[in-house]
Amino acid sequence: IGLTSNYGQSMVLLLGFGYAVFHNIKEVLRAFDNDNGQVEQFFKSGVTIISISVLVVVLVLVLLITNVIRTFVKYFDFQISKHHQSLLISSGLLAKKNTLLHPDKVQITQFSQNYFQKKIGLFNMALKQAHAGKEQTEKEVRSNNLEVPGCSAIEKDEIMRMILSKLPTEGATYRPNFRHLNLPILFWLILPSIIYGAVYYFDSAVRPFFPVAIAYIFIAMLMIYISYTKHRIIVSEDFIIKQSGIWDISKEIVQPHKIQSISTSQFPWHRSLDIGHLTIHTAAGNISFSYGNFTEIKNLVNWWLYQVESGEKDWM
Repeated sequence: IGLTSNYGQSMVLLLGFGYAVFHNIKEVLRAFDNDNGQVEQFFKSGVTIISISVLVVVLVLVLLITNVIRTFVKYFDFQISKHHQSLLISSGLLAKKNTLLHPDKVQITQFSQNYFQKKIGLFNMALKQAHAGKEQTEKEVRSNNLEVPGCSAIEKDEIMRMILSKLPTEGATYRPNFRHLNLPILFWLILPSIIYGAVYYFDSAVRPFFPVAIAYIFIAMLMIYISYTKHRIIVSEDFIIKQSGIWDISKEIVQPHKIQSISTSQFPWHRSLDIGHLTIHTAAGNISFSYGNFTEIKNLVNWWLYQVESGEKDWM
């Protein structure tokens, strides 16, 4: 599973390590009163298309190796078992971590899968628990989430039955308006192209990187389009499923009786177009759906509020 997921966390780890190395080299040179910009000059003199290509390949290999090692240490001897009405989750190489989880505390059940994982039939799961009412940092929120890496389809379904009592069923699918593309196109395509074009005109040093800029535009267009096509919300009698993602396609599942509150919004210029936004608030975080049909969103909100008020289930 270390070869197919969690690239972002490993990338952050590598960036932090790289910055520390760069900073320490600068400090050593400064200690010997010999820092005249040698480190920066070394990087500048070595920047070519070929060197960048080699660097990218090396970084990918280092990223994969780092990811495998980090995953092995964190999830070594991972086990999940059922004890009475709770789940016992244990893992860890250097320090064994045991967590006892009651299914009622899970507010959002999430599973994700990318292209490689789909080929070998693996899923990553995250069980998001209710947290205290006070504002929490991102690290504290992540610590409340229990991750189940590399489970098969059968294992995923069994865990979902334990948490949700039954498997979610497909329902009505709601997709965003094409205006969902506007902001990503503006910030990821138009503005970078304008900035590069201005620098290209005034500074000849960036002109050799024109093929890289073209490649960036095509990759960004593809990513924006995939994000738009995967963004949707699926609603059935007992479940709300939010789907999103570009590479890792994730589905977040929440039951209506877990809802704490619901927010809707609409920009003034979208009123005539009947476009609006929805946010479902739970004790474990929020689920958002943007640029949907506002009339349909209001009907869904009324339906969910009716279910919460008339139902007998507690949120925890």
